[in-house]
Amino acid sequence: MLSPKDIYERVREHLLAQRAVSEDDNGSCRLRSAHGRKCAIGSLVRDDVYETDLEGVGISYYRHAQDGKLLRALYASNVNAYDPNVIDLLIELEQVHDDASVDEWPHLLAALGRRHAFV
Repeated sequence: MLSPKDIYERVREHLLAQRAVSEDDNGSCRLRSAHGRKCAIGSLVRDDVYETDLEGVGISYYRHAQDGKLLRALYASNVNAYDPNVIDLLIELEQVHDDASVDEWPHLLAALGRRHAFV
């Protein structure tokens, strides 16, 4: 399984390279967009595990859920989203992607890394 630091570094690298939000034509965030973009969580789901029916429920829904398709897809992708510490990190990473402008991402991701002592 990926460590929390590995998860942070992978998502950080992905978002800063992509520099665009993964969303549908209505502006709703998506794990994977029609334009080939991936959100923070979508970047962690392996291509061979991804299915379109994973869309529509944000990772924050799973903070108190015991199981679900997205949790299983992440686990199959070496991300233990059943661990409460990991799910909290995933929620923070999702919030950067979903709630902040792309220009704010470098600062917010650096701050998140410092809070978690990853950097």
